[in-house]
Amino acid sequence: MVSRDVLVAVNPAVYGLLGSLVGGFIAGTVSLLVARQARDTAERTWVRDNRREMYDRFLTYAQRLLIAAEDTRPRGSSTELEEAYTGFFSSYGVVQTVAERDVVDAVRTYAYRLLELKQELDAEKPSGPAYFRQVADLVRLARHDAIDAMRLELGRSDSAKPPDHYNPFADTPLEQQYPDAIARRHASERDERTA
Repeated sequence: MVSRDVLVAVNPAVYGLLGSLVGGFIAGTVSLLVARQARDTAERTWVRDNRREMYDRFLTYAQRLLIAAEDTRPRGSSTELEEAYTGFFSSYGVVQTVAERDVVDAVRTYAYRLLELKQELDAEKPSGPAYFRQVADLVRLARHDAIDAMRLELGRSDSAKPPDHYNPFADTPLEQQYPDAIARRHASERDERTA
């Protein structure tokens, strides 16, 4: 009889212990899953924020390099150009490391066009001023493509690229004068090439 009483007394304790173990296991598993999700979210946020910072640095140096390359003042010292060049290509390497493939491809085109512009400048524009201006214009287009790829990667689906034939003077008194001015500049460039 003693053994039967012991079994009856032990049974609820065993069931209670097993219930506690199963409940603890479930609670622990859920806690680990929630912690992993929180860690993954924090990591994605950190990466996104660092990408924003790197993209900002990259775009800033790229614009400085373009402005320095297009500066028509006599070059007594090319410190500004060299600093922009060094800053740009050091940030370019980091962007290649942290960005997704579409951004890497877009910034590569941007970088190589800027490199062509600088090499043309260093060689004193042997291909001529018209080629230099064309490359500079293509640098600007590559900038817009890079910005759009960055925006998409950061969760922005809309494009920042201006439409073709964008007129920044639309709805102003200069709306028609602006395209006329562009036409005059193009005519002047054609005259320079034929002269």
